[in-house]
Amino acid sequence: MKWDKIDNEIEYDWYELRCQLSRDNHLKVSLYGLKNQKNIYYLDFGKVLFCRAIDEGWDLNPYEEKFESDEKQPHILDGVLWEVTNSNLKNQIKNHYPQPIHHFQILGINFGLDVISENFPIVIQERL
Repeated sequence: MKWDKIDNEIEYDWYELRCQLSRDNHLKVSLYGLKNQKNIYYLDFGKVLFCRAIDEGWDLNPYEEKFESDEKQPHILDGVLWEVTNSNLKNQIKNHYPQPIHHFQILGINFGLDVISENFPIVIQERL
């Protein structure tokens, strides 16, 4: 999935997720490609407002309503990281937080992640 604001692309693969969350809520997520062992990415979200593990699959969040009719439901081939533009979770937090926020979901074979952040993540690919 390509993120225009950060000019990096995460290659399609099946990824195993590993997370590191510091005491001050700085989140780093490692993506380890299983089909292509050379696909190793690190997503650095910086300080996040909210993070939780959820079940894998594109229908990650069972509490979210179905996609609006004008929104195209993503397919697994589209990527492993995507921004949810209109979610109940984002709207609930936005009501109590004055800064602009983003809701991201990350797909992994072991679990998925919901992340609420002020910033886009920095995507770093480790070269082997």
